[in-house]
Amino acid sequence: MESITLNMMNTDFYIEVPGASENWKEPVSKWLHYVAQEWSRFIPNNELDQINQLPVGKTLKINTSLYDCLKKANHFYEKTNGLFSPYLKNQLVKQGYNQSFPFSSVEMHEERLDPIVKDPLHFLGNQQIYKTSNQPIDLGGFAKGYAVEQIKKWLQIHDFSYGIVDGGGDMAMWSDGEKEWSIGIANPFNGTDMGSIKIQNGAIATSNRIYRSWTYQQQEKHHILNGQTGKVAESNIIQATVITDSLYKSEVSAKLCFLMNELQLNKWLENNEWRVARFIVDQDEKAKWIKMGDGRYV
Repeated sequence: MESITLNMMNTDFYIEVPGASENWKEPVSKWLHYVAQEWSRFIPNNELDQINQLPVGKTLKINTSLYDCLKKANHFYEKTNGLFSPYLKNQLVKQGYNQSFPFSSVEMHEERLDPIVKDPLHFLGNQQIYKTSNQPIDLGGFAKGYAVEQIKKWLQIHDFSYGIVDGGGDMAMWSDGEKEWSIGIANPFNGTDMGSIKIQNGAIATSNRIYRSWTYQQQEKHHILNGQTGKVAESNIIQATVITDSLYKSEVSAKLCFLMNELQLNKWLENNEWRVARFIVDQDEKAKWIKMGDGRYV
């Protein structure tokens, strides 16, 4: 086996594949460095900032990969009627998330939240976007998931029969049947394992409202916002781990666990024919599995 560990986007990435003669580590490292530098909302004058600074009514041709990532994120924005949204930078900043983690409290003047404007970007094809309103982008965990999925796809194209790409617990894995992974699910309160899953092919994403949380205006805040209101999601769920066939769906489903109640989410998943397993931990430290479809993840 060969592996590489990198720290990018305040995240430890771990990639493991069978032993190989070709150099796969350098392209993977360059890709993650590119995403970390160009898609972060905290770095001025990068590719994402150019979009956020674009005047309303103007078009811009952007990098092919960023265009693809944004279009995928926008697809789920439309599919969830705006509940999941990549267009919440202003709302995050005005509630205190104005710096990169880790931090625990913020001292700044209280600001009124901007109203949510629907469909702030139009995708014109040929990597061109058109800006209809000033609703800046924060790709957040979706960018990390996209980066992981693209590494997985690239390694598969280069004939690696199995492998795992782990971005801080959000991971994608594949296998021709030779390899199976046992993935532990961490207790959000103390870090010990409180569950596990055996998997050969699929993706896992975890969201919780403890790690990226802070105090602002004497109120507890966290990074999971309701895309329809711009406000912090109110939920008794502390952590949601979601297993699906793609990390895009896992990332979105994990957020929806905090934005819909269980019955609403079950219905939404059924209507969209997503086969999903969820491991939910609530504020009383109770945990349970909820499985949709046949429950097989192999």
